[in-house]
Amino acid sequence: MLFKNRLLILNSVLVLAVAGAAWGRRADSVQLRSADFLAPLKLPFRSYTTTETALTKTELDMLEPDSTLVRQYAEGKALKAELAVIAGHKKRTVHTPGFCLAGGGWETVRQGTAKYVLAGREVEAQQEIIVKDGHGMLVTYFFTDGNFCTRSLPRYQWLQLVKRLKGGFPLGALVRIRVPVTSHGPEAVNTTEEFAKAVVPPVIEALRQAGAAAR
Repeated sequence: MLFKNRLLILNSVLVLAVAGAAWGRRADSVQLRSADFLAPLKLPFRSYTTTETALTKTELDMLEPDSTLVRQYAEGKALKAELAVIAGHKKRTVHTPGFCLAGGGWETVRQGTAKYVLAGREVEAQQEIIVKDGHGMLVTYFFTDGNFCTRSLPRYQWLQLVKRLKGGFPLGALVRIRVPVTSHGPEAVNTTEEFAKAVVPPVIEALRQAGAAAR
């Protein structure tokens, strides 16, 4: 009897694995109605001018994003903030900023968290101070699909896996803000909060709509 039950359990696990893989492949065939749904977002902040920055071919080949937005905000020649959104449904699209920043020579010297109310919900973000050649940046980031937000990459990946196994479209994104750290430390913290409240809610809504409209 025990042997038969073991066979039954094994067969059930195999059936679930095959079914899950089939549902997972189904998500890869889903098409977004807008191939680059982040590009039209204006996202103004104060009176700063904006400059668009594209990912390199190597980054695009590695991450396979569905849509990206990398925008720098400046006052004159001085960089005031940068917003980066890397969105996609592939498993390797979303990564922590440390994955690419460390390769650029940046070193993390402090870590913490920050909480904001964005798009009507409380969002907890990961926050780090990174330095390179005597210059500092306050980096703030979290992961979202437009419905949930989390600072934890493992939690994000788990929720996306569950969605994939259920046959849903696992569109999600890394949302990252970088603000230069000056001699006035609190200024970077305050600017980041104001910047996040101004530009991030439309990004969250665009992700939610794009995921809901995927066919």
